[in-house]
Amino acid sequence: MPIARYWSVKTGGNEVTEEMANTWKDNFLAYAIENGCMRGALAADDERVIAVSVWPDLETMNSVIDSDAYQDIAEVMTASWGAGGITLPDDVEFSCNGELLAMVVPEGM
Repeated sequence: MPIARYWSVKTGGNEVTEEMANTWKDNFLAYAIENGCMRGALAADDERVIAVSVWPDLETMNSVIDSDAYQDIAEVMTASWGAGGITLPDDVEFSCNGELLAMVVPEGM
């Protein structure tokens, strides 16, 4: 059963900039995809930013999260987002992992 990992981070009214989004995409998501992640997305409203990644199983996800490379990525993310006024990990509202019970993927995606 595929696993989804969700993170919700309070923005404190700070804008999630294109540079911050690209830091997430070019560092975390790129590394995750290279190591088994099936897809990911980053969304924001006026109060928070939510990141989601979808994995084939818990073992694949944990192997990425427990890696030394993931720790290096966390440092890059913390610096980039901190420069925009969002303090990681202090501003994390919640994170959770859960089995996907239903998912539709359109053809060609």
